[in-house]
Amino acid sequence: MYAENSNEQSEEKINANEMFNEIKTLKPLRQGVFLGEEDEKFYVAKSEKEAYELSALAYYVWLLCDGEHTVNEILERMSSDIKVEQSEVIEPLVLSLHSLSHAGLIRFA
Repeated sequence: MYAENSNEQSEEKINANEMFNEIKTLKPLRQGVFLGEEDEKFYVAKSEKEAYELSALAYYVWLLCDGEHTVNEILERMSSDIKVEQSEVIEPLVLSLHSLSHAGLIRFA
């Protein structure tokens, strides 16, 4: 069972790396408006009728999506800010970008 879980995690990382390579030159632009924070949860409204609760990581990524910097540059900034190797940041970054894009809170320029 342990080996299966390790393989599944490896496949997820490979997929994250593949996704990163596909989007690394794109410039994500945040959509919506920041509403506020409560108990380390961040609230962003896409419209008057549609709001989302973001984790600290998702909110941080959302803030970095200014339409001026590529996904690769965002990776470099995150790695530098949290003092972690870039390879360890790829998966959380890609997953956050995917979720934000799916919710319509970012678009790729």
